[in-house]
Amino acid sequence: MDQNKNNEETTPLLHNNSNLSPHNYKSSSTATGSSTDDNDDRITILTSNPPSVAGSKHSRRSSSSSSSSGSSNEDTSASPEDDIVAKRLNGASIVTVLASLYVAVSLASLDASIVATVYAQIGTEFKRSNEIIWVATSYMLSFTALQPLCKISDVFGRKSALLFATIVFFIGSLLCGAAPNMWSLVAARAVAGLGGGGINTLTTVIVSDLVPLRQRGTYQGYGNMAYGLGSVIGGPLGGFITDSVGWRYCFYINLPILLITIYTASCILTNYNLNERKDNSTTFERLKQIDYLGAISIVSAVVAFLLATSMGGNLRSWTDPLVIGCLCASVVLAVVFCVIEANVARNPLMPWHIVTSQTPLACSLTNFWVLMCTTATIYITPLYFQGLLGETPTASGIYFLPKIASVSIGSVLSGIYMSRTGEYKNITVSFTFILLLAMMGYSTWTRETPMYIIMPCLLMDGFSMGVIITTTLIAMLSCVGAAEMATITSMSYLFRSAGGVIGISATTAIFQAVVKTSLSEQITGPDAQKYIDIARQSMTEIRELLPDDVLEAVLDIYEVAIRYAFLSTVVMATLALICTFFIQRHELQTTVRK
Repeated sequence: MDQNKNNEETTPLLHNNSNLSPHNYKSSSTATGSSTDDNDDRITILTSNPPSVAGSKHSRRSSSSSSSSGSSNEDTSASPEDDIVAKRLNGASIVTVLASLYVAVSLASLDASIVATVYAQIGTEFKRSNEIIWVATSYMLSFTALQPLCKISDVFGRKSALLFATIVFFIGSLLCGAAPNMWSLVAARAVAGLGGGGINTLTTVIVSDLVPLRQRGTYQGYGNMAYGLGSVIGGPLGGFITDSVGWRYCFYINLPILLITIYTASCILTNYNLNERKDNSTTFERLKQIDYLGAISIVSAVVAFLLATSMGGNLRSWTDPLVIGCLCASVVLAVVFCVIEANVARNPLMPWHIVTSQTPLACSLTNFWVLMCTTATIYITPLYFQGLLGETPTASGIYFLPKIASVSIGSVLSGIYMSRTGEYKNITVSFTFILLLAMMGYSTWTRETPMYIIMPCLLMDGFSMGVIITTTLIAMLSCVGAAEMATITSMSYLFRSAGGVIGISATTAIFQAVVKTSLSEQITGPDAQKYIDIARQSMTEIRELLPDDVLEAVLDIYEVAIRYAFLSTVVMATLALICTFFIQRHELQTTVRK
């Protein structure tokens, strides 16, 4: 790398060397004395113009033309990069493969967005509005639990792992629709989250296998667009289905569409990553490479935190020994996780040399804080529209469209920007600042807030989120080699999902604590407990069940509680902005690596 470049332009862990030999393509571990045999399973293609996956078709046409003219160079006209991609696609079109994957991604996002707009109604039906947040957090929690699936795909193959995730998501959706009570629904949502989380992470890994890094931002943008499409449809569709035939069909609609992805995973995809392996290890030996202790400890830490925040100030006092014990356990387990990753795990879920590298750590923490605040707003805004303003689930979903649509637009445009410029730091910093402005705007919402203030907040929030989740992932991928793509992707989604779970849980705890305390202080009289129970357990029916004077007091309490929840997201966005300043610039590769 040119010595005169900006001092922020640092050498990535795995980068393109200017020498012509492919054996000069080394990771930092090689530089410190690892075996040079590691270079045998990596390949660097140096070209005068950045290649693209689409260019493989042109190469094949050139090869065919050379053949018809009798050229002796027929076998060398196609680049090795094209051969790698063609073998991995197994004769299928990349559009066919990715389209079927993005269908499942859309359904996974649909599952989350449908719940965001109708979970208040579900809580009212089960008379559990003060506990219904578990329907959302159980999905996010199991998403976190299956982050090692990327590593499992290194053991069993991309095809097998994707097929497993899709079938689990199918079964989970079926169980959600048939759930007889709230806790059965929570358990079914956890099953669905295992599959949905696996589909999301594996789609990113497969795209990383098939698309050069320089163009990967664009393809990741398409994936985020598919995710956004599911979210766009989910809000109004969930409301319409709930108002028409009931919320259970919000989950049943996944079943026939998932058959497309099941067909692709079973009949088109192959375990190409296993076929490219040069070792003769057995399945049992590869299973031992998975970091079970790390996965169990981090999931246990998140569960302990969720239990503390769901009970504290809601079902139990914050000084209750059980609540304090859960909080302490979450901290201890988080420390145990770090110790395991640094000193115990042979193949850690988050390799310590990557975690402690500046750019991966900064990007991961940015993801954590960004997803914490944006996911929290996904679940707070329906409370604002349905609980405070009295809108129907359908109307609430329609109000939510600007944010979800702008997520897709921001993701795609940021991918195009990176593919053309190779730059990602400045755009990440800029849009994290815009995200902070959006969170500050949310905190000003009241019952009288006009739509011309509400809409810009939703648009800035969604667009910024779409940009940041795309640019930070590409920044992380630019730091590692081909062998670590699945690991770095798993790490990215681990921080995202953990942030989302904690964000929902923390802001809901704030909302419930303020509501409970204020209701107890302001509502008195012989029927006080009855009115308090209605306000806490049947949010969408308060206008029919409460007298006018009590209703006005309850709405004032809701407004204050929502404002406090939104103010907490301002703190989260501020921390995200601070983290972006530590992201370094790395070169974005223009080749598919083996």
